Amino acid sequence: MARGSLSDRGKAPRCIASGAALLVGFTLAAPLLASPSFDVAATDADEMTEPSSEMTEPSSRRLRSLGLMFDLGTMEGGMMSLVYRPTTWFRVHGGGGTNGASPGVRLGAAVSPFGRGLGLSLEGGHFFPGDINGLFAAFAGSGYDDSHLLEHFDYDFVNLQVGWEVERGDLMFFVRGGVGYLWSQVPTDGLARVENLSSVVDSDGSVELFMPSLKVGFIGFL
Repeated sequence: MARGSLSDRGKAPRCIASGAALLVGFTLAAPLLASPSFDVAATDADEMTEPSSEMTEPSSRRLRSLGLMFDLGTMEGGMMSLVYRPTTWFRVHGGGGTNGASPGVRLGAAVSPFGRGLGLSLEGGHFFPGDINGLFAAFAGSGYDDSHLLEHFDYDFVNLQVGWEVERGDLMFFVRGGVGYLWSQVPTDGLARVENLSSVVDSDGSVELFMPSLKVGFIGFL
C-alpha cells in the first residue's frame, strides 16, 4: 500500500507539469492564431460579402437629364416648360404659358457649343385668340384708342436668341437676347372699318413683324 501511494504521488507532479506545459504552449500560440496570416479566410469572406464602395456610392458627376424651366420673355410672356438634356451641350424643351391676354404653347432647343457659358436657342410657338388691346395700351399710354382688330388676336412666333448660362448645382440661370418674328392673320371683314391701317398689316390682313426679343429665366434639374 505504501508503494502504491508513492507511485501515485510521482504521477501527480508529472500531470501537473504536463498541464502547465500545455498552458504555456497555448499562451504562446494564441497571438499567432490571432495574427492576419491566420485570418485570410475570414478576410476573403468579408470581401465577398461586403459590397464595393465604388458600387454603393452614387456618382456625383451623373448628368441630370430632366428639369423644369420658367422664363419671362418679350415675345411670349411667362412660360413653364419641361426640359430634357441628353448631353451637356444640347437641350430640348416644351411647355405653355400666357402673354397676359391668352394662353400659348412653345417648343424649342438650346445648344452650348463651347460648354458652360455661351448658349444659343431657337424656339417657336403659338398663342390663341385673345384681346391684346390692354398690352398695347400699357406701352402706348392713356391716349391709346382700342382697336377691334386686336380683340381676337392670335399669332405664331419664332425666337432666335443668344445669351449667357450659369449652372450651379441643380440650377441653371440664363439671360438671352436676339430677334423674334411674329406673324398673324387679321380677319378681312374688319379691315374696311379701319381708317388708318398700320404699316405692319398688309392689305390682305396678314401681319408680319420682326422685333427684338429678350428673355430671362432658370432651370431646375430633377
